Amino acid sequence: MEWIIRESDNYIFHYYAGSIAEKQIEKIINLQETCFDFICSCLEVTMETKINYYLCNSPTEVGEFYGDNEPCNACAKEPNEIYAVYNDQIKCVGFHEDAHVISYNLAIPPQIFMREGLAMFFDKVSLQIPNYAWVKFFMDNHMYIRIEELITNENFYQYSDLITYPIAGAFAEYLILMFGIDKFKTFYSSLKEDNFESSFHAIFKVPFSIIDAKFKEYIDSIGTNRTISNIIQKELKSRNLLK
Repeated sequence: MEWIIRESDNYIFHYYAGSIAEKQIEKIINLQETCFDFICSCLEVTMETKINYYLCNSPTEVGEFYGDNEPCNACAKEPNEIYAVYNDQIKCVGFHEDAHVISYNLAIPPQIFMREGLAMFFDKVSLQIPNYAWVKFFMDNHMYIRIEELITNENFYQYSDLITYPIAGAFAEYLILMFGIDKFKTFYSSLKEDNFESSFHAIFKVPFSIIDAKFKEYIDSIGTNRTISNIIQKELKSRNLLK
């Protein structure tokens, strides 16, 4: 099938004739342009080219277009491409992949934890539940994974993204609220393979271990609704993630 192409101010959308994406393209354009404006304003980034946004029929198709043939709901590809499933059941649009592409203009730190953390900061939620609520549940139920472990990519991949992504997003948000977006951007842009803690100390002027402890204290102090906790528990059970 050939793509239908529709341009907006900051995107070039690609979708199929007769698809759900075609029927809802105006809604998609409005959503992504809103996300784009917000991300660019927060990060103070100017995109020099439009983002090519491919609205696919299935996770298998996304994997094929991305090139690794791994089924996936959405992915970003340098320098300015997004592949996302948009069908009756899955509508993988919004902030996340756009945050990846736009933040390429700042840096691409080697730590997946930080890249996904920034994207999840803009998402604010996982399965429509706030990142902090997930982290609170993990802490209360002995499922929390130490950030020292997650900053190593090999370790990050060992766990479900339903656990790692909310932790990363909540921690990124905490750093931005504590130190401001400019210092966060400086830290984000400074990262190399082996300098996470040294760069953290140099830029934020406090050891990572102290902020890590304060982050957990902060999360622990936030109240959550029992209904939300029950939803999280049900979702984790459905994926065999509860111990």
